[in-house]
Amino acid sequence: MKIPIRSFWPAIFTFVLATFLFCLPGKKLPEQDWLSFIHIDKWVHVGLFAVLVSFWCLPLIFRIPDRKRTFNIFKWIALIAFGYGVLMEFVQENFIPFRTFGIDDMIADAIGCGIGLWFANDQLKRRTDPNP
Repeated sequence: MKIPIRSFWPAIFTFVLATFLFCLPGKKLPEQDWLSFIHIDKWVHVGLFAVLVSFWCLPLIFRIPDRKRTFNIFKWIALIAFGYGVLMEFVQENFIPFRTFGIDDMIADAIGCGIGLWFANDQLKRRTDPNP
Protein backbone atom coordinates (compact mmCIF):
# COMPACT_ATOMS: atom_id res chain seq x y z
CA MET A 1 0.00 0.00 0.00
CA LYS A 2 1.40 3.37 -0.99
CA ILE A 3 1.10 6.20 1.52
CA PRO A 4 1.43 9.56 -0.28
CA ILE A 5 2.64 11.92 2.45
CA ARG A 6 4.21 14.91 0.71
CA SER A 7 4.30 17.40 3.58
CA PHE A 8 6.52 17.60 6.65
CA TRP A 9 3.60 18.82 8.82
CA PRO A 10 2.75 15.31 10.11
CA ALA A 11 6.42 14.90 11.10
CA ILE A 12 6.49 18.26 12.87
CA PHE A 13 3.24 17.46 14.71
CA THR A 14 4.56 14.04 15.75
CA PHE A 15 7.83 15.56 16.98
CA VAL A 16 5.99 18.18 19.07
CA LEU A 17 3.60 15.53 20.45
CA ALA A 18 6.49 13.19 21.34
CA THR A 19 8.38 15.99 23.09
CA PHE A 20 5.24 16.92 25.05
CA LEU A 21 4.67 13.30 26.11
CA PHE A 22 8.31 12.77 27.08
CA CYS A 23 8.27 15.92 29.21
CA LEU A 24 5.15 15.04 31.22
CA PRO A 25 5.92 14.62 34.92
CA GLY A 26 5.84 11.00 36.08
CA LYS A 27 2.83 11.58 38.32
CA LYS A 28 0.71 12.52 35.29
CA LEU A 29 1.14 9.07 33.74
CA PRO A 30 -1.24 6.19 34.50
CA GLU A 31 0.04 3.53 36.90
CA GLN A 32 -2.12 0.46 36.44
CA ASP A 33 -0.74 -3.03 37.00
CA TRP A 34 -2.01 -4.45 33.72
CA LEU A 35 -0.33 -1.63 31.75
CA SER A 36 3.04 -2.50 33.26
CA PHE A 37 2.38 -6.20 32.70
CA ILE A 38 2.09 -5.70 28.94
CA HIS A 39 4.91 -3.10 28.93
CA ILE A 40 2.70 -0.49 27.28
CA ASP A 41 5.39 2.16 27.78
CA LYS A 42 7.81 0.25 25.56
CA TRP A 43 5.17 -0.29 22.86
CA VAL A 44 4.45 3.45 22.91
CA HIS A 45 8.16 4.17 22.39
CA VAL A 46 8.38 1.69 19.50
CA GLY A 47 5.24 3.07 17.81
CA LEU A 48 6.10 6.71 18.35
CA PHE A 49 9.59 6.39 16.91
CA ALA A 50 8.41 4.26 13.98
CA VAL A 51 5.87 6.96 13.10
CA LEU A 52 8.37 9.77 13.71
CA VAL A 53 10.98 8.29 11.36
CA SER A 54 8.37 7.39 8.75
CA PHE A 55 6.81 10.86 8.72
CA TRP A 56 10.20 12.56 8.31
CA CYS A 57 11.24 10.17 5.52
CA LEU A 58 8.10 9.87 3.38
CA PRO A 59 8.04 13.43 1.98
CA LEU A 60 11.61 13.00 0.76
CA ILE A 61 10.48 10.27 -1.64
CA PHE A 62 8.80 12.98 -3.71
CA ARG A 63 11.65 15.49 -3.39
CA ILE A 64 14.81 13.48 -4.15
CA PRO A 65 14.85 11.49 -7.39
CA ASP A 66 17.93 9.35 -6.62
CA ARG A 67 16.84 6.24 -4.70
CA LYS A 68 20.25 5.47 -3.17
CA ARG A 69 20.74 9.04 -1.95
CA THR A 70 17.21 9.07 -0.53
CA PHE A 71 17.82 5.87 1.43
CA ASN A 72 21.10 7.28 2.79
CA ILE A 73 19.16 10.30 4.06
CA PHE A 74 16.59 7.92 5.58
CA LYS A 75 19.39 6.26 7.55
CA TRP A 76 20.53 9.64 8.87
CA ILE A 77 16.97 10.49 9.87
CA ALA A 78 16.69 7.22 11.81
CA LEU A 79 20.02 7.87 13.51
CA ILE A 80 19.04 11.43 14.44
CA ALA A 81 15.68 10.21 15.76
CA PHE A 82 17.49 7.66 17.93
CA GLY A 83 19.79 10.44 19.19
CA TYR A 84 16.69 12.46 20.04
CA GLY A 85 15.38 9.48 22.04
CA VAL A 86 18.64 9.21 23.98
CA LEU A 87 18.63 12.95 24.61
CA MET A 88 15.06 12.80 25.92
CA GLU A 89 16.07 10.06 28.36
CA PHE A 90 18.74 12.38 29.79
CA VAL A 91 16.20 15.24 29.93
CA GLN A 92 13.73 13.02 31.79
CA GLU A 93 16.38 11.93 34.29
CA ASN A 94 17.67 15.41 35.02
CA PHE A 95 14.80 17.85 34.47
CA ILE A 96 11.40 16.11 34.59
CA PRO A 97 10.02 15.27 38.04
CA PHE A 98 9.36 11.59 38.77
CA ARG A 99 10.78 10.42 35.42
CA THR A 100 13.80 8.18 35.09
CA PHE A 101 16.53 7.30 32.61
CA GLY A 102 15.86 3.95 30.93
CA ILE A 103 18.11 1.84 28.74
CA ASP A 104 15.05 -0.26 27.93
CA ASP A 105 13.32 2.86 26.58
CA MET A 106 16.32 3.55 24.35
CA ILE A 107 16.20 -0.02 23.04
CA ALA A 108 12.50 0.45 22.27
CA ASP A 109 13.34 3.75 20.53
CA ALA A 110 15.99 2.00 18.41
CA ILE A 111 13.53 -0.75 17.43
CA GLY A 112 10.96 1.89 16.48
CA CYS A 113 13.54 3.76 14.41
CA GLY A 114 14.42 0.52 12.64
CA ILE A 115 10.77 -0.20 11.89
CA GLY A 116 10.27 3.34 10.60
CA LEU A 117 13.38 3.02 8.41
CA TRP A 118 12.18 -0.32 7.03
CA PHE A 119 8.71 1.10 6.31
CA ALA A 120 10.09 4.23 4.63
CA ASN A 121 12.42 2.11 2.50
CA ASP A 122 9.49 -0.10 1.49
CA GLN A 123 7.56 3.01 0.44
CA LEU A 124 10.61 4.24 -1.47
CA LYS A 125 10.79 0.96 -3.39
CA ARG A 126 7.08 1.15 -4.21
CA ARG A 127 7.45 4.70 -5.54
CA THR A 128 10.52 4.06 -7.67
CA ASP A 129 9.83 0.57 -9.03
CA PRO A 130 7.83 0.68 -12.26
CA ASN A 131 5.91 -2.52 -11.33
CA PRO A 132 5.51 -2.68 -7.54
